[in-house]
Amino acid sequence: MEPICLVEPVPSSGALRVNPAALGLLRVLARPLHVLAVFGPCGTGKSFLMDRLVGQGKGFPRSPGIWVWCLPHPTQPDQALVLLDTEGFSEQEGDETKLSRLFLLNVLLSSVFVYNTRSEDDPQRQLDRLTYVRDLPRVVRVLDESSWENSVVLSSVLPDFVWCLRDVAPDPCLDEALEAMDHELDSALRFPQDSDDSPSSCVQRLFPCRKLFRFCSPRGDGGHGEPPSPADQLHPMFQEQMGRFKDYALSRSPKTVVGNRAVDGAFLADFLEHIVDLLSRDEPVFLSEICNGLQQEGSNYSMGYPVDPMGGAPARRAAATTAQLSVPEPKREHMVPLQASRPALPVLAKVAPGTAQPGAMEEPMCLIENSPDGELQLNQAALALLQSVRQPVVVVAIAGLYRTGKSYLMNRLAGKDRGGFSLGSTIQSHTKGIWMWCLPHPRRAGHTLVLLDTEGLGDVEKGDGKNDTWIFALAVLLSSTLVCNSLGTINQQAMDQLHYVTELTERIKVKAAGEGGRQEGEDSAEFVRFFPAFVWAVRDFTLQLQLDGREITEDEYLENALKLKPGSSQRAQLYNLPRECIRQFFPARKCFVFVQPAGRRDLPRLEELQEAELEPEFREQVARFCQHVWETSKPKTIPGGHVVTGAMLGNLAVTYVDAIRSGAVPCMESAVLALAQIENSAAVGEAVAAYEEQLGRRAALPTESVRELLELHAQCEREALRAFMARAFKEDDCRFQGELMRRLEEQKQELCRRNELASSGRCWAALLELSDELENRICQGVYSVPGGYQRFLDDRQHMVERYRQVPGKGVKAEEVLQEFLQSKEAVAQSILQTDEALTEKEKEMAAERARAQAAEREQQVLKQKEAELQQKLEDQERSYRENLRQLETKLEDERKKLLEEQGKMMDQKLKEQEALLREGFQEEAGRLESQIRRLQQQNEEIRKPSWIQTALGVLTNVATIMLPGIVGKAAGAVANVFRRLF
Repeated sequence: MEPICLVEPVPSSGALRVNPAALGLLRVLARPLHVLAVFGPCGTGKSFLMDRLVGQGKGFPRSPGIWVWCLPHPTQPDQALVLLDTEGFSEQEGDETKLSRLFLLNVLLSSVFVYNTRSEDDPQRQLDRLTYVRDLPRVVRVLDESSWENSVVLSSVLPDFVWCLRDVAPDPCLDEALEAMDHELDSALRFPQDSDDSPSSCVQRLFPCRKLFRFCSPRGDGGHGEPPSPADQLHPMFQEQMGRFKDYALSRSPKTVVGNRAVDGAFLADFLEHIVDLLSRDEPVFLSEICNGLQQEGSNYSMGYPVDPMGGAPARRAAATTAQLSVPEPKREHMVPLQASRPALPVLAKVAPGTAQPGAMEEPMCLIENSPDGELQLNQAALALLQSVRQPVVVVAIAGLYRTGKSYLMNRLAGKDRGGFSLGSTIQSHTKGIWMWCLPHPRRAGHTLVLLDTEGLGDVEKGDGKNDTWIFALAVLLSSTLVCNSLGTINQQAMDQLHYVTELTERIKVKAAGEGGRQEGEDSAEFVRFFPAFVWAVRDFTLQLQLDGREITEDEYLENALKLKPGSSQRAQLYNLPRECIRQFFPARKCFVFVQPAGRRDLPRLEELQEAELEPEFREQVARFCQHVWETSKPKTIPGGHVVTGAMLGNLAVTYVDAIRSGAVPCMESAVLALAQIENSAAVGEAVAAYEEQLGRRAALPTESVRELLELHAQCEREALRAFMARAFKEDDCRFQGELMRRLEEQKQELCRRNELASSGRCWAALLELSDELENRICQGVYSVPGGYQRFLDDRQHMVERYRQVPGKGVKAEEVLQEFLQSKEAVAQSILQTDEALTEKEKEMAAERARAQAAEREQQVLKQKEAELQQKLEDQERSYRENLRQLETKLEDERKKLLEEQGKMMDQKLKEQEALLREGFQEEAGRLESQIRRLQQQNEEIRKPSWIQTALGVLTNVATIMLPGIVGKAAGAVANVFRRLF
């Protein structure tokens, strides 16, 4: 096809309108789409660039609006290439509203967004001309209600951002440097930090992948001293630069929408119409709402299959076509600012076919790093890898002073003799930020071991204690086991160096303001719910494990070092503070001591030493340490005992790092609630997918009765609810369970419709075949003789009897038969009136009998419909009771886990109180007593029937909206449950 106008401005009003002819061309594209859009100032060669991309001399016209060109993809035969060329904006003020809308359409429709400018004076100024980018978070949202900052959520669904800087001075060295840095935009510019609202900052914050490509003048006559090329020949350097840009642009993933689902042309056309309509009315664009609506309306979309984040072809369409419309996982690599010593990206572990584990890595990679301006930021490539892990994760983090051998212990936990986390052999800190290594757990099948090696604390070269504190806080927040690594002995110096633990209450809060939580002096018991188990690893230990003349264990050594000093002097308070924090925040504690691994001269080459060259005692100590961590470290959980997967851990990391970057104090409860929104939305999609999968296995339409069909629905619904309950948590308002009710009720209605269609088709086919002989006799005039009417009735009755013997007709058997006989009634009356063997009186009586029989059949059909309607209403009540039953079971399980969690905390508090009393600290033991009483009160509240009653009551209110047929019956069902609870 030739390019055609897709969106054009209305001359009289400036509004935008969509060209129906272009929409029609889009709708015939049934393959996944690779959509590349170009936007930029006038006269910068945008159309020329797009023409060259597909090897055309001239294609796009220079006309207002957005033009579309649909072509076969040159390298991906299973995809279609869609190019969008937009009118340019000028230096002078124009219709800013129109241009902003055109920009928003380009971004929302594309999988690769190209910003094309000339290299005039300061390149930074050219980027800052893209002022329309500020409108993105204001106009476009992913979710209607999101507890995350919108720009964070929005960035997960936006396309690659590619800046094409045109007509630059030819510079092969600069091109090679840019190529070596993988064309990262961040590496070439300094993004301003003084204004978060600058276009440059908005681009950095909103677009997950940012690239820069330089182009010299296409014909070498751009005024840079190059000799002009022949008119029909492009400059060789431009051709080389164009080749690199083309390779990148055409290798990216196809266009996806919320939920990381590829789309076809029909979906994109409808998606475009919805957005243009909303923009024309100056209404916000809620992407999740649009996609959800289109998914429900458009059953013919070829969409819903996940996309390979590395840019490969989409997989086979999955069962979860109506999967969650939640905050999605990152779908492509996020290129981060390049450091001078940036390591290569990790490779996926090479394992036997069929055994590959998502997220398994052969080597570590940086997860959280320091940006050039000193702020913490997530490496999106590592984040995407972590979020691909769907298994529960056991997260082991290590923290401690730099150059104390932390990385060596982590490599041993990874089962590696050499390689892995960088060791280093000088006085400089080697690990920067937090590095991650995801591996199959060596002891827990179906679990992933996530090792987090943190930047060495106290690095004199860094000189930023605040950064150290945040690194330590993140290690605490993300891990299920925290290893504290130190040298020598556990003395006051070691305690002073671990002052970060005393700052946790300043850097972390449990509850958000206005949610009933204390902001000052929050109960340490609340922190314990979120904090990991604690292991102190003491390296190069030279003392004898003896106390008062007797041998002691490593754990006893730790507990003795944590004893408090009596007195209220400032010196005593400073002595006691880190010990009190460790005792309160980390009641589950363990200690390991390690001798020096080798002689002093061998220490610098520790990574090169063979196992046999290490001290035997050190090897035995390391083996015991690894064994303990592998066998006792539990999966990462959040309060309530809900197990965290790699995807959930990644979302927690995003929430915490974003809070730190914004200057806020990370709130653990808020992070869990934000995570719950994501997971519960995903649970709805997973449950619907489970329903469809079960239905695909079990369904054999048409069924003989509605009751049989409803039983099929009930079986599939039961499995869907199990899938939802297994994943959902913190569902206090039952909003997502209510949404699942609605979705499954719609599935049931659609199932009934399909069943009726299948039944009708089969019934009509049977009747047409069986009535063929009867029709032939009518046409031959067999019944147009005296006595023919009775013969017609006999033959018709014989046909009806044969029809009733046909198996598998389904629920519409009688209704279709009635319709068929009714359609033949005129023929029957004609035969009756021409039968000369009957008197007029007999004809009237026969006609009356026919009407009575028809009325009787009609009445039977109505009774059947009424019975079916009643069965469907009863099924709604059954569905409600099943929802109630499964929710009650889930709540009972949650209550059990919560009481177990509370019980462990109570035991730990009692143990700590006993120790304080034994040591003579009455006042501190008294403070613990108040915490213990509070835990006891909480236990009493949890044990009350009202703890479950309240949630069931909320579900009842939701169900009466989603399932109108249960109104009046729900209260009785809940009452029955309540009676069982008492």
